Amino acid sequence: THQVNLCGSSGINAEYGAQLRIREQVLSHVRKCQYSIIVVDEVEKLPVGTLDAIGPYLDINSNVDGVDFRNSIFIFLSNTAGNVIRDYVDGQLDLGRSRESLTVLEMEKLIQDTLYRSGELERSSILSRYQMDAFIPMLPLEKRHVRQCTLELINRRGNKCGCSTKKCMLERADEVVEELDFAGKFSRSGCKKVHTKVNLVCPLDKRQEL
Repeated sequence: THQVNLCGSSGINAEYGAQLRIREQVLSHVRKCQYSIIVVDEVEKLPVGTLDAIGPYLDINSNVDGVDFRNSIFIFLSNTAGNVIRDYVDGQLDLGRSRESLTVLEMEKLIQDTLYRSGELERSSILSRYQMDAFIPMLPLEKRHVRQCTLELINRRGNKCGCSTKKCMLERADEVVEELDFAGKFSRSGCKKVHTKVNLVCPLDKRQEL
């Protein structure tokens, strides 16, 4: 798995510089291993046209620039549809639907429609040429999900939390969750801050990893 780094793509020649970097990095990784997973993060922050540079690699071609990309997987991460997903899920829950009843197809359409209207992908040929196979949503986490993350970490800490019973661990988890920030039904930061908060309740030995 390789994460593409496009830091430093700014200024008048930002688009050209970003295109060169993404093309060079992807080529380098796949030349070494044709079974590569290429991850491009924060797509919404890329200069316009950046992803068009690797459009040929996403087609069903046997050979591009002397490299076979047919066995490689490309993953593009973006926050462009984040607010739209959150609002949609919130609305559906208010209508009485369960989170589990939301289908991949309805969420995929929601994401596609948003990407076509805004963000870097709005102006990218990889959308208009249907070069993306799937649009996978990251649903916002509710308090119960954050509690599960917290409880799992506390459970692994064991005696560090001063707990020997499940009831005690549940109480510790509730203490941590109450210290986290929520906007309505959903956590503002998912489970990202759980480790830090759990460290306050269940301090680790300095030699141990988080």
